[in-house]
Amino acid sequence: MKFVAAVFSGAMAALGGTANAADNDDNPVVIELFTSQSCSSCVAAAAYFEDLATRDDVVALGWHVDYWNALQTRHGRWADPYSDAAHTERQRRYNHNLRATNAVYTPQIVINGANEAVGSARSDVENLIKDEKEFPRSAQITSLQRKADGEIVFSLAGKGEVVLVYFMPTSQTAVRGGENAGRQFNDINIVTDVAMLGEISDKNTFNAAAPAKGENCAVLVQAPEQGRILAARYCSKS
Repeated sequence: MKFVAAVFSGAMAALGGTANAADNDDNPVVIELFTSQSCSSCVAAAAYFEDLATRDDVVALGWHVDYWNALQTRHGRWADPYSDAAHTERQRRYNHNLRATNAVYTPQIVINGANEAVGSARSDVENLIKDEKEFPRSAQITSLQRKADGEIVFSLAGKGEVVLVYFMPTSQTAVRGGENAGRQFNDINIVTDVAMLGEISDKNTFNAAAPAKGENCAVLVQAPEQGRILAARYCSKS
């Protein structure tokens, strides 16, 4: 079944310079999956997303939405433990930008903030990833490291807004309600928190809080108003 239907903290910083098409090899394509453990059609999308998350040319982030939590099925309701209203709002903003609608659905994949497709439509997503690899970038993450205490330090060049996304690499949930009642749901790169680090205009180095134990993070540079993602990188290889 296809369901149609935060406060973020950070420090302001600045960054500048311009990356060009030659930098594309250093800028993986960001794949954002909007999903729910209560959605039966999200199972196939989750399997594909797991494949995407293993690729070096992709930064994969799973956003669990909250609008499925209230859906009554013959197995009752299921509140996805990773769902968040802020994730739904992010999806809604993308649909406003890309589809001129406030309606949302799962499973949905957004590619580099610039295109969208059904999350299980592998050929459509692969074609969009290929297209994005050819798109010139206007920002670059020039360095990134994790200090001994886990603090993230990174430098950037270009223009855009810096977003730090924290995520849990893997989780298995025994779903007891909703459309997937009785199923074990395997989730990958589950977003747990976001820090908006501000608009950038001059080259700069950023310091950000370490991920929680067992978590990782990704740095995104995104055009204003949640536009195209201009650069991205995991904080560390999993």
